Amino acid sequence: MVEKSEVVEKLKTVIDPHTRQSVWDMGLIERVEVENDVVDIIFRPSSPFCPIGQQLAFAIKRSVEDLGVKARVKVVGYVKENELNEALSR
Repeated sequence: MVEKSEVVEKLKTVIDPHTRQSVWDMGLIERVEVENDVVDIIFRPSSPFCPIGQQLAFAIKRSVEDLGVKARVKVVGYVKENELNEALSR
């Protein structure tokens, strides 16, 4: 089983190219819950119209899944969050 601290370290590797800071350090991750081999994450882009919100959401999912777990990323506060959340769930 993966530890929350390992997930946080992975999230610190997902960098917003505009600010050159991680999504974790920017405070864009609202929740991380680890249960068995599933990690639930809530991601709120820096604005509802964030031009790289989709790319960051998929980067978050990929980076956490590199730990050998299933990442369920939910995006909130984004203009097309329903479509994005559906794509992330595949």
